[in-house]
Amino acid sequence: MSPHCLSPMKSRTWLLMIPCTALALAVASCRTGDHSQLQSPMDPHFKAKGPWFEGWYTHVIDETQQRDYAVVVGSFVRQGADFAGSPREGYAALVTHDQKTGATATYEAFPATTTLTVAGGPILKDPSDGTAADFKWEAAGLGAMTQDHADLTFPGGVAFHATFGPPAPINPALPWVGPEGAAAHLPFIWSHWFIYSIASKVDYSVQTAGASTTGQGVAHLEKNYGSSFPTAWMWIHALQDGGKSRLSLAGGPAPVDVLHPEVWTVAFATTGLNWLFLPGIKDLTVQRVMDPCAGTMQMTLWNPQRRIKVQGSTDPTTFVPIASPSLDGWVRAGVHESYNAHFQVDAYDLDLFGHETLRQHVVFDHGVLEFGGTFRCPAKSH
Repeated sequence: MSPHCLSPMKSRTWLLMIPCTALALAVASCRTGDHSQLQSPMDPHFKAKGPWFEGWYTHVIDETQQRDYAVVVGSFVRQGADFAGSPREGYAALVTHDQKTGATATYEAFPATTTLTVAGGPILKDPSDGTAADFKWEAAGLGAMTQDHADLTFPGGVAFHATFGPPAPINPALPWVGPEGAAAHLPFIWSHWFIYSIASKVDYSVQTAGASTTGQGVAHLEKNYGSSFPTAWMWIHALQDGGKSRLSLAGGPAPVDVLHPEVWTVAFATTGLNWLFLPGIKDLTVQRVMDPCAGTMQMTLWNPQRRIKVQGSTDPTTFVPIASPSLDGWVRAGVHESYNAHFQVDAYDLDLFGHETLRQHVVFDHGVLEFGGTFRCPAKSH
């Protein structure tokens, strides 16, 4: 497949001339200042009828033992089905990755019924920014997950158990605002993304065939929800040095193509630097080139003050399939992920004349590169 290419573009989409951060700050002025009480977008949302999905993703990195674990759980309400009466067809997956050997294994389950609760009760309304996260996803015979722990057992006796420490929001000053910025509240966007924690402490244990592992590490916890996943997307996550250096990147076709066909978010942090590029910001320019079949990507984003360049690559034979939600339910192999990816990030300050000053050069020795929907390599899309 030939690489997808995108020429320079100005990000004036559905938010047009209103920066997301300014809109978020306006909302923030009405909120309490108690950050611990502002994590609720992690909770399930209410929808009278389907289609609707809720999905949670957790990436555990144990740098001491050089292992990665990823857990996905989700529920789906079919089109036209009553939200309260739906069986909420489920999905759960565990990905195990050995950084030393590069070996990756996946374990999946598709429970016919799942249960979602908030504060131990039914979901009757959307979560409020003024309450702490308190949800539970559960499937009989498989296990449960909350914002604090995961206890899952897959067919064949494969099990994952984890306890997560307090969340570390992507933006501590506005902890209820995720990587979408104010776009999370726009009614015409059908798919949403919220990062609950960029680096929570975690204790875990994993049981696979003939092997048992226990350890500690750092966990990245996030959530997707909406009517369906986008038609195409790319997603990246990398974390090292105990969470001191981290990268999150995601984007794809804009939900409403006004002047700009795609929207992207990049969050990059390391010692002395914490940058967040939100979609819809005025004067944000994006360039990207990617080739999912070769396992490569390159993206540059800049505004009048800053420029960031992200380059990534992986062995294309290391992609593993994960299911994703569509308007008609869970799609097997809707996502291709590689946990063997390498990334290089260069962050620059720009002066009034566009001259660059390098602020940070960071190499991530391992991370996750994901292509979904029509961004997948066609030869592997099955």
